[in-house]
Amino acid sequence: MKNLIIGLIILTVFGCKQSDTQKKVKMEQAKIIEMVMWKSVDGISPEEAKKSITKLNDFVSEQPGFIARKTALAEDGKFLDIVYWTDLKSAKAASEKAMKTEDLFPFFSTIDQKEMIFQHFEIFNNIKK
Repeated sequence: MKNLIIGLIILTVFGCKQSDTQKKVKMEQAKIIEMVMWKSVDGISPEEAKKSITKLNDFVSEQPGFIARKTALAEDGKFLDIVYWTDLKSAKAASEKAMKTEDLFPFFSTIDQKEMIFQHFEIFNNIKK
């Protein structure tokens, strides 16, 4: 029993380190950054918007070429969504698919379209510590 527990601990630790390594390798594959900045429509609180935004995680993470997503909220109420992709074709295909996916319409209705900035960028500089 003791050997089984030690074995499971080693497997868990090894698995976590491997997962961290795999994440780093995946980030190395990132060639495109998708940036979306917006404000919510009037009547939607920051907390409601946060809940709505995280509902996109499952959809985005299942798209080909997806690497990672980070979302942030500024003091002035603007949201910033950064998504890392392997290539521009995958990023654009995911965006087009999202706009046609009815389950995502409630999320999109919370965004003030006049305040939204959406753009793809090609990564040319990458520095790490």
